Amino acid sequence: MADIRMRNVYKSFKDVRVIERVDLDIEEGEFAVFVGPSGCGKSTLLRLVAGLEDITSGDLMIGGKKVNTLPPSQRGVAMVFQSYALYPHMTIFDNMAFGLKLAKQQSNDEINERVRWAAKILQIEHLLERLPKELSGGQRQRVAIGRAIVRKPGVFLFDEPLSNLDAALRVQTRIEISKLHHDLGASMIYVTHDQVEAMTLANKIVLLNAGKAMLEDGSIAQIGPPLELYHHPVNLFVAGFIGSPKMNFLSCRLAKIEPTYATVTLPDGSTIRAEVDATSAKPGDAVTLGIRPEHVTLGTSTDNADNTIRAEVSYLEHLGESTFIYTQVQGVENPVILRQEGDARAKMGDRLTLGLAAHHCHLFNEKGRAFKRLIGAAAETQPIIQ
Repeated sequence: MADIRMRNVYKSFKDVRVIERVDLDIEEGEFAVFVGPSGCGKSTLLRLVAGLEDITSGDLMIGGKKVNTLPPSQRGVAMVFQSYALYPHMTIFDNMAFGLKLAKQQSNDEINERVRWAAKILQIEHLLERLPKELSGGQRQRVAIGRAIVRKPGVFLFDEPLSNLDAALRVQTRIEISKLHHDLGASMIYVTHDQVEAMTLANKIVLLNAGKAMLEDGSIAQIGPPLELYHHPVNLFVAGFIGSPKMNFLSCRLAKIEPTYATVTLPDGSTIRAEVDATSAKPGDAVTLGIRPEHVTLGTSTDNADNTIRAEVSYLEHLGESTFIYTQVQGVENPVILRQEGDARAKMGDRLTLGLAAHHCHLFNEKGRAFKRLIGAAAETQPIIQ
């Protein structure tokens, strides 16, 4: 196992800056996931760790050793690519053993032992004498992972390894990778555009910005455990990216500010109270109110009676175990989505009363920064970004 440290790392391709001001610590044994929209640089950042791309400036340490100029073979890392990249004329055993034989650092007996050890972990012992063309996509991906395992690296690197698999195989292989991390206890960095993979696999999520946001704030939007990013996004970008469907956003203006809450006014004149610290702002400021679909409720039960708004149903998504109801609030551009368990009785055109609990409301200033939410003990660890 090894830790990874990045300090003020930049990467440019000619005049195009793709990685900006990255400071990142990944501890020994952590499972870190790089996630973000297309073009944000997550695969490039992974390739910098692997040594497949050169760092333009900054420092990269693996296991306490600066590795900026070290070739990939000397970094103690193993990479699993999006494509399986198996040699079609070699058996699965030979594919897994190829790197070890090339290095010429182990005897044939040691190589045989390592390959069979890795095959046992991945449950592909019965496939070792087959050719890649005789395997399914999921089996080929396990072989690619096994080829990395036999090297016993300090760091495993995964570059969107499940993107070529169908939905069922993605779930199955995701579970296998999670178990692999648990069994090996190795440091792992995993790149994906799929936030479900990020949320379910990671100890630490590294969410990367793209475009203008990257230039203004650096490549990294937020780092933290999955649920921290979900419940405590530091800005609008994080709040909108993490979660499916994404957080509801309502443009409004600050009407009243108290130390323990803020009241905002929607375009239709409705007022909503949010338990946030907005004392750095002033009444009349344009702000954005955010709330997750599962925190929007129907009616005026005791859990949501502190805020109610009227909305009209514009679309429904029936998923079986739940229903997403898309509604339109007068004067609000974006739909307000709520999640209902099971089959919802609502239909298109219905007028509903929506409840928004004050302690579930987020508030973002004109620059998109989150105001501190006041939710008991959690508020003490929630950073204020303004």
